[in-house]
Amino acid sequence: MKVYAIIVKELKEYMLKPGAISWGIVFPLVFSLAFIARFGDIDHLVPGLVSISALFGTTSFVSSSIIFERRLRTFERLLLAPVSYGEIILAKILVGTIFGLMVSTITLLLVLHFMTYPLWSVSLTALNLLLSNLTFAAMGVYISLAISNPINVMTWLNLVRLPMMFTSGAIASLTLFPHWFLPIGLVTPMTYSVDGLRYGILYYYDVVPPLASALAMVFMTLLFTLLSIRALRRLY
Repeated sequence: MKVYAIIVKELKEYMLKPGAISWGIVFPLVFSLAFIARFGDIDHLVPGLVSISALFGTTSFVSSSIIFERRLRTFERLLLAPVSYGEIILAKILVGTIFGLMVSTITLLLVLHFMTYPLWSVSLTALNLLLSNLTFAAMGVYISLAISNPINVMTWLNLVRLPMMFTSGAIASLTLFPHWFLPIGLVTPMTYSVDGLRYGILYYYDVVPPLASALAMVFMTLLFTLLSIRALRRLY
């Protein structure tokens, strides 16, 4: 009930914040429409576009809420309530996941109308979409708490997010890059999201098998969650 109460509060207070709307909703949808208008046949781009929507939707929402709470010092009020650090972090991750699922599902439904081939597996696509949003939400929470000055959070987020669009195979397959570039792709969290979604949507993957992608996203979600709890304890 404590986690649920925090989630409801977050959705009411931060759903319409400028950062959540501009970077979390408008940018992913406009980005997807730009590729649709440019290429028309976008089957090979769909996993990347959906993953980009999940990345920007989750991280924009959680960063907006944490930036406001840190600047207005309302985090202290939350910590005075009978909730643990872990419950606070879990609520932040889940609410970011909910927002990201909304944005990425809208993007998926949009791009499906422009695909030549039908969606291969609804269940695998839904699973990988959930894992992707959980991973990105946990990453966004950690970055938002790890930066000492909350004013700089969005700058650091973009320094992480924008390169990931090109090091993950979201725009161009990693198999097209030189061999030395592959390790960079394998340390990029978005790579596992893109390959997992690619398998669920198109029934093939580039460099990471579907089971490995799922396990990697579970591991990264847990890792970023633990790091976020540690960062929150250090701040307060």
